[in-house]
Amino acid sequence: MLTILLVEDEMIELNLMRNHIDWAGMGIEVVGTAKNGKKAWEQIQVLQPDIVLSDVRMPFMDGLQLASLIQERYDWIKVVFLSGHDEFTYVKSALQSGAVGYLLKPIDRNELSSVMAKVKEEVEKAKLLRRSKQVLIESHTLNLLTVKESVSREQVWLELVSMAPKYAAMKFVTALISVDSHPAIRTIQSQQRLDDISRTADVIQALLHDFAAEGTLLRLNEQEWLVVLQYEEGADYEALWLALSDAIKAAFAATVTIGVSDARHSLQHGRVMFEAAKNAVNERFFIGPGHIVHSAKLHDRLDLGFKAEYEGLLKRIDLSDRQQATLDIHHFFDLLTRLRVTKELVYEVTVELLKAITSELAKYEDRSIAAIGELSDWTQKVEGAEYIGDIKDFILDLTDKIIAYQEGRQQDRHLLLVQKVIDIIESEYYESLTIEYLAGQVYLSPNYLRVLFKEKKGCTIHEYLTRIRLNKSVELLHDKTLKIHDIARKVGYENTSYFCSFFYKTQGVTPNEYRKKFL
Repeated sequence: MLTILLVEDEMIELNLMRNHIDWAGMGIEVVGTAKNGKKAWEQIQVLQPDIVLSDVRMPFMDGLQLASLIQERYDWIKVVFLSGHDEFTYVKSALQSGAVGYLLKPIDRNELSSVMAKVKEEVEKAKLLRRSKQVLIESHTLNLLTVKESVSREQVWLELVSMAPKYAAMKFVTALISVDSHPAIRTIQSQQRLDDISRTADVIQALLHDFAAEGTLLRLNEQEWLVVLQYEEGADYEALWLALSDAIKAAFAATVTIGVSDARHSLQHGRVMFEAAKNAVNERFFIGPGHIVHSAKLHDRLDLGFKAEYEGLLKRIDLSDRQQATLDIHHFFDLLTRLRVTKELVYEVTVELLKAITSELAKYEDRSIAAIGELSDWTQKVEGAEYIGDIKDFILDLTDKIIAYQEGRQQDRHLLLVQKVIDIIESEYYESLTIEYLAGQVYLSPNYLRVLFKEKKGCTIHEYLTRIRLNKSVELLHDKTLKIHDIARKVGYENTSYFCSFFYKTQGVTPNEYRKKFL
């Protein structure tokens, strides 16, 4: 159904037109009324009806002035004039200004129906022509912004201003809307992805309409849209970008990065605006997703001092010092962010850092750690990361796991060493064992062995040796053919009196009393 706006300064006639004409029967819907040209123009800019039926003579702004504005800005809207018999010369001028018909007052319903049938045909033709023209304009706009060859862009520009001369003097605001990548988006099925693409366009178009922002919406790919708006002095574009970001997040539970070109150029210089918007979106790599980024506020790229810092880190990376390794990695990636080196360089130097970590791991046995992976696994993770923050977190997590693994292996190694000492004690308890001898067997210093043994077993080496000897002596007491002095020597005591004193102190009875009482 087509839409119509009624404009008449006489309220009675206006109400009669609205309420007593069967517009629906003609396939037309009345979307608004106005009592003068000025009020009508305000509504036209919001409603953009297909047809305007207007009186000729009105206060503030007459019908001719209104038709002229419509023809200039909304040339697809069809204007029909209402006129008295004595205004024919006036109406003739109106027809020359772009109106497609006129009706004499009072309105004859048959004549109205005939005129509206003709107007509807004109509206349909205008819509078809407008859409064809719009498609061409959108195609030319896209080429002016994205084609790299300047010669090709110049040819496109000449064709555009020939087709739509008003573009020669118009300036534009350009923004690139890029849906931030996250796992949920990457797993969306193809049909749902297509539906979301269509819905995204609807969400953006609806907001552009709400903000009365005129321009073009261009889809670059599944996750990027280019908004090219006619620049209006005083328009609150920042509010529009915020609203777009919020609306897309609400509709799809996904954040977007919006890169805004702060340059205001004609489409002849569209490539400059597009590159500025694209560079603004690329800032996402450093600051993360979900931001509105202005090209005028981008950081300059500085590579000064980077090489020395980078080479220094590769030389000093030490997986045995958790705190220092963490500080070095934080400093390294903060430097990359601050200097705004290229994404490609970030990937390159991170892979080199991973190689340095691999070389450091080569110092240890059993370098392949199933839970942590190998260099190829790590490289794939890094090159698939969307943001430098994700790369930094991955490297920190990787080094933390490696250091934890090494610490665990160190603990396991210590336990093995203590167990070896225990095995020596249990097999050689009858010998004159010294701490120096035991330490030499496991290649540790006596003092370190003392500390390590106490940590792992909860007792000293001397206490453990004494316990083993005591247990062995109790076993030997069962053999009544053995003399007490024989048992003392068999458990490592040459002095029988010392053995008996030690046994009494721990058991509360002498060896002989123990044998008589318990065996």
